[in-house]
Parts: sequence; C-alpha cells; structure tokens
Amino acid sequence: MTSTPPFYSFVIPTRDRHDVLGPAIQTILAQTRDNFELVVMDNYSTPETRQVVDAFASPRIRYVRAPERLSMLDNWEFALDHVKGDYVHYLGDDDGMFPDSVEIATHLHGQYPGLSLTWQSVHYFWPDCIIPSHRGLGQMRVGRVVEIRDSRWALGEAYSGRLHQADLPTIVFSFVPRSVIEQARKKYGRYFWFRAPDVSSAIVNAINSEFYLYSYRPLGINGASKHSNGASHMYAHINDEAYKKWLADAKIASTDKPLDDRLDGGFITEVGIVDELFWLQNKFKPEIGDIPVEMRDFLKWIVQAAPRYFARFDEVVAAVETMARRNGVDMRDIPIPAKVPPAEKQDFTFGTDDRTGTVSYSYYTNTNHVRTVADFAEEAGRHCVPVSQLLIQDRRPEAATKRTPTLGTRLRSFLGR
Repeated sequence: MTSTPPFYSFVIPTRDRHDVLGPAIQTILAQTRDNFELVVMDNYSTPETRQVVDAFASPRIRYVRAPERLSMLDNWEFALDHVKGDYVHYLGDDDGMFPDSVEIATHLHGQYPGLSLTWQSVHYFWPDCIIPSHRGLGQMRVGRVVEIRDSRWALGEAYSGRLHQADLPTIVFSFVPRSVIEQARKKYGRYFWFRAPDVSSAIVNAINSEFYLYSYRPLGINGASKHSNGASHMYAHINDEAYKKWLADAKIASTDKPLDDRLDGGFITEVGIVDELFWLQNKFKPEIGDIPVEMRDFLKWIVQAAPRYFARFDEVVAAVETMARRNGVDMRDIPIPAKVPPAEKQDFTFGTDDRTGTVSYSYYTNTNHVRTVADFAEEAGRHCVPVSQLLIQDRRPEAATKRTPTLGTRLRSFLGR
C-alpha cells in the first residue's frame, strides 16, 4: 500500500514588492512534485501585489491579505493561521526554490518523518541589487551529504560562536514540522519573537526538537534585490532605504545601541544577530539552560565585517575592542582584517569540502539571460546533485558526548530523577 506523501506549505510574506514577487512564485510552481501549497501573505500592499498573484491563476496559490499594515513579525505570525501543510517554509519575495526541493524533502521525510529539514543556501544577487560589486553574482555551495544533527549540540555550537544561526533549523532555510510550530505557539503564545523572525524561529525550533536534518545540498536560494532588508542593513552606507522601512514598520527608533551590555557597535549587522541570540537565550533560559557563550569566537566573526564598512572600518575595530574589554577577551586572539577598499568586482572563488561533498564557488551570471531569481534557479539547479546521489550521515553519536544540559535536566539530575 502506498502511503500519502507529506504536504508542504510555502509562505511568501510580501509588501509592495510586486516587481520581484512573480519570479519567486514561479520557482515554487516549477516544482517536480505536486504535494505543496503556496500562501502569499500580503502585508496590506497596493493592488499590484494581488494582480501578480492572480495572473498565475494557480489553484496551488492562496492569497491572504492582512487587515491592516503589520510589523514584519506580526505579518509572519498571522500567516501561520492559514497554512495547511505538514511542513512549513518561509521565503522572501526575492528568494527562490530549486525545482526539486519538494521532491528531495518528500524523499528525506519518508525516511525521517517529523524532523525539520534545513539546508545550506546559495546566494543570488539580482541585477538591481544595491551592492554594485555583487550585481548578477551567484555564490554557490553545492554538496551531497545530509546530516542528522542533535539540536542541543547545534545550540551549544551557535552560542559558542562556532555555528552560524542560519545553520540551525530556521524557518527561512528549512521545512519545519507544523506540529513543532503549533506546539511552540501553544507553549509561548506565539512562534516569532523579538526583531528578526528568522533568528527567533531558529532558536524556538531547536529547543522544541531533539534532532533535525541538515542538507549540504541546497534546496533554496537566498536572493538579494534592491528591496532586501538584510543587504540594506549590511550595506547601509550604500543604501539604507529598505532597512529604514523595516525599522519604521517594527516601530524601532534605532538599533545603534545593542540591548545587551556585553555588546557594542549596534550598526554592525553581526552585532545585531548576536544581540538577538542573547535576548532569546534570556527569554528561553529555562529551556536553553546555561550554555556557555564564547565571546572570543563571536568577536572573530564580527571583526570580519570591518572591510564591508570600509568608511567606518576603524569604528568596527573600536567596537570589537570595547567588547573584548567588557568580556575579558585578549585582542591578540582576534585577527584584524586588512583595511582595503571594496573591490569593484568580486574575485572568483573556489573551494571543496570532502567530508560533506561540497563544492563552493562564485561567478557572475550573464544578466542578459539571468535577470531574476527564477532564471537563476533554472541555471544553478543544473549544478546540484539529484536526490539519488544524497548521502546520509548520522552525527548524533559524536554530539552526545558534548550535549549541554538544560536547567531542567540538571535539576532532575541533582534530585536523582
């Protein structure tokens, strides 16, 4: 007897970005399997957004419009009331999916049902991206290994500064079981928290699941168009328009001063991410527990942003020095990158990782032919291995010896039960 395959919900939250929304939808409707739906969560946009959706005339698309303009966090939360899938994935309106993402997820969830499936993403910079040196650039990381990871181990690595938060089961790079999402909403009153829904979902999913799958074979594409909030924050010195809109919608006056006293230099994107992680650690302390924070490794990561903020290079280094003093870190352990002007073009890069079967490289697309994320998905998808070549690796045994106990676990151990 053939079992029914799991059903997948894609969610695209959007607001007045109809010029990029169409190609993002196109990548989802191009799936090689049909066990999915798409929810377009319109945050009170002008009529053009609805017109783009209606033009597809697809029964797989459900259009939902917010009753009023919401913050990003609340718009994302509102969308959860409308998903029907067994697994849920959110993508930005300038992001995309590879055509076989549902096919691969269906295959893996057939073997490991109920686990989040996270993937390393590739990056595509639209021709209108605000960063001149990145326009038309593709950054590829294409592997074949799928790891079974211990969520507790991953949390420990993230708070030690050794694992990027995007490598946790964040909903923007994962298919997350809806059961985990609903469990969190019932437990906490909502699913998305603080400022950045991608970061908060990574932590919430990790503390509410024992294991998750991590695929070095990418399933989705992280796009950066002129509308990108992330690019506008990271390159605010070039164009901060999208970032300012995000601040206004979130009713945040400024993020220049971090909330956590251990941090300094809130204008640095990486500091904002660490501030988010620290806030979430405090919010969910009973479940996260006393995971040690390794500030040295965080500072090594943060200081690498200095060349990106070239005009403020010395300010970035000064902020890192301030944080080192506050946290007892020896600056001799923090390598300072060279202060060189940004290149007009990115260098070609190439690297390999035999353990995960990953090849990493960057290249400039031909913008006469690759004009949108849908064009890039079609082109770059040919660089990826098919589902038949995936290799499963179980990393749970090695993580068991490094697992950081929660406060509850430690208390039960102390009490002898």
